[in-house]
Amino acid sequence: MNKPLSKLLFLFIAFFFTTFQFNAQDKNSDLQNITLHLLSGDTLTYKLLEINEDHLAGYQKKNKRDVWKLKIYPNTDILYYSTSTLNKNWVYVPDSSTGNVLTKELMEQYVMGKREAKENYRPIKHFALGLVSGVALGALDSYAKGFFNNPNSGLVIAVPVLSTLIVRTKNLKDEDSKKMNEEAILKNEYQKGFHSVKKTKNYIGSSSGSLLGVVLAIIANNIIGS
Repeated sequence: MNKPLSKLLFLFIAFFFTTFQFNAQDKNSDLQNITLHLLSGDTLTYKLLEINEDHLAGYQKKNKRDVWKLKIYPNTDILYYSTSTLNKNWVYVPDSSTGNVLTKELMEQYVMGKREAKENYRPIKHFALGLVSGVALGALDSYAKGFFNNPNSGLVIAVPVLSTLIVRTKNLKDEDSKKMNEEAILKNEYQKGFHSVKKTKNYIGSSSGSLLGVVLAIIANNIIGS
C-alpha cells in the first residue's frame, strides 16, 4: 500500500471514530444516570444503556473529562447500582456454588471496607520500612568491600521480595461469628474487606520502597566510589 493511500485510510478511520464518539456522546445524554457499586470496592458514574440477564451495558465516564466510553460489566462484578430515586437495586446473588457465601448485607459491609481502604489507606509505614531495608541491603550488596564482597550481585533483584517477607502485615484475628451479635458480625466483615485491600497496599508499598532504596544505595555507592 502506497503512502498517500495509507494516509487517506488513516484519516478516514480517524474521522469515522471521531464521528462515532460524538454521536455516542449525544445519544447517551438521554440515558439514565446510575452509580455502579462493584464488588472490587470501586464506585463508578455510569449511563445505563441496557440491562441483560448476565450483564449491564452502558457508558462510563473516562477520567474527569466529559468523555463517555461504552463499557459492559458482568453481574459477577456488581454488588448493586443506585439512582437518584432508587437507593439500591441489587445485582449480587449469594451462591455457595460460585463462592458467594455471604448474604447481601454482609457482602455490602465487606465491599464498604474495601472501598474505605482503597480511598483512604496509605501504606506509609510499610513504604518507609521497605525503603530502609532496601537501602541497607543495597548498600551491603553494591559496596565492593562490603559484607557480600560482590558488587551489584543478584541479591538486589530479590530485595523487594525479601522486604515483603521482613515487613509483613499482621493477619486479621479470626472471630467466631456464633459468639457475636448482628452488629459485631457486620463490623467484622467490614474489617475483613478493609484488611484485604490494606494487605495488598502494604505489599506494594514495601516492595516499591525497597526497590527505591536499592536504587538510592547503588547510586550513593557509585558516587562515593568515584
